[in-house]
Amino acid sequence: MSALHLISGNKNYSSWSLRPWLALRQANILFEETVTLFETPGWRESIKSKSPSGKVPALQHGDLTLVESLAICEYVADLHPEAKLWPDDVRARAFARSVSCEMHAGFSHLRKTMWMNVVGRTPKDVIATEVRADIDRVQALWMECRTRFGAGGPFLFGRFSIADAMFAPVVFRFRTYGIAVTEPAAKAWYEMMLSLPAMKEWERAAEVEMAGKPMPYDPSSAQSTYAVIFTSQHSSNPDNLEGYSEMANAMEELVKKQPGYLAHDSVRDSSGAGITVAYFDSLDAIARWKNNEKHRAAQERGKSHFYEQYSVKVCSVERSYGSSNSYGSSK
Repeated sequence: MSALHLISGNKNYSSWSLRPWLALRQANILFEETVTLFETPGWRESIKSKSPSGKVPALQHGDLTLVESLAICEYVADLHPEAKLWPDDVRARAFARSVSCEMHAGFSHLRKTMWMNVVGRTPKDVIATEVRADIDRVQALWMECRTRFGAGGPFLFGRFSIADAMFAPVVFRFRTYGIAVTEPAAKAWYEMMLSLPAMKEWERAAEVEMAGKPMPYDPSSAQSTYAVIFTSQHSSNPDNLEGYSEMANAMEELVKKQPGYLAHDSVRDSSGAGITVAYFDSLDAIARWKNNEKHRAAQERGKSHFYEQYSVKVCSVERSYGSSNSYGSSK
């Protein structure tokens, strides 16, 4: 039989990749791994060539390719029954599957607000009500698993199971965002998971991966954040668009060098409608960018040639949510 081959994303960000990786590692099952770093040249094409969904993780085994973390873990459990990746007791096994499915499909507010960032440390002083509800539900599940089924060992169901793997990314999330785990049974499991050798191995790999690299900007972590929202419609005359790409690329590189610039996102559809959102740390920074000599020249060119219409809005960012399906298998 051919070897198992796990296709993973970044150690620092890919919560979905951590789950089957941890299950394989804890069960001492040999496997090969290919890690594709997000936002590097050709990364989407690289993942698509190995994963039919274009997402990670994916597991290749001979001519079989599986996607979705929970499905991969289930396959590994069937392939290696000696690993005992589900509890023996039928009631405990049913509950372990229930909480694993709930983790797989639920907690959307927690996911969007507290994305996995293993090496990051950005405690949140204010937590929205719906996010707090997710946090409380997660901790209640940990406590119930430990108190009802965890007598045989330190894991949620005594010995290690797929349920531990499914909740492992939340352990890193809680540490990153300073979420306190106070109930003794849940806290003991949480602290044990942080010290688990396989989790430490993943963490070390994330540290190596991120060494010397700037952390991606998270608007919700900044004390003062302002957004400039620029919407535009390209000219319907193709001749007027000559030189637009060169100018847009030059402005993108120029704004990155401006004091107070944080990040930006931009998209344009096939009809020529576009939107760019640029983040700055102050209104003064926005004013400096607006009055930059090269930027002003580009603005004038845009008015006279590139755009049929445009609008600019300056906003204060109060809250931020986000998700990236490429970082996980489905959620």
